[in-house]
Amino acid sequence: MDARLVPRVAHSALTVADGTAYLIYEPIRAVMLHGSGVPVLVPSPERYAIHKLIVGSRRKEDRDATAKSSKDRLQARSILEAMCANRQHGDLALAFMEAWDRGDHWRAAIRQSILTYDNDFQVFLRTELSKGITELSSDPADYGLADKSANGKTPTPGPK
Repeated sequence: MDARLVPRVAHSALTVADGTAYLIYEPIRAVMLHGSGVPVLVPSPERYAIHKLIVGSRRKEDRDATAKSSKDRLQARSILEAMCANRQHGDLALAFMEAWDRGDHWRAAIRQSILTYDNDFQVFLRTELSKGITELSSDPADYGLADKSANGKTPTPGPK
């Protein structure tokens, strides 16, 4: 294969400090659309979504920080919604729990990003993550997901 056609991913400046080790752990196989297809490894969608939550809250120094931060959180939301719609809340919860367990800075970044979403999405996300965490035999309260809505009040059940 012609080396000029291979993406420069292998030559990029990835740093562990930015959460890259978390992001690229257990990648999935995919095909890059180029010619007859190029096999590549990409981050799993659940890790990518959680990573985007984290970087979305940390962008402060870039000139385009607001736009990039909004884009990061929109990407995270789209993936989170799709995974929940496909009943993959267990996979999502596992990635969330691992990120949460990485310390106070990670937890703060996750919390900060979640708080930027509208209340309905915050409640939806907390509910879906709680389902997954419970399926994994853990307590959602250990991961900041007590039975409260985004505004701190106990949610009232909606119409069924």
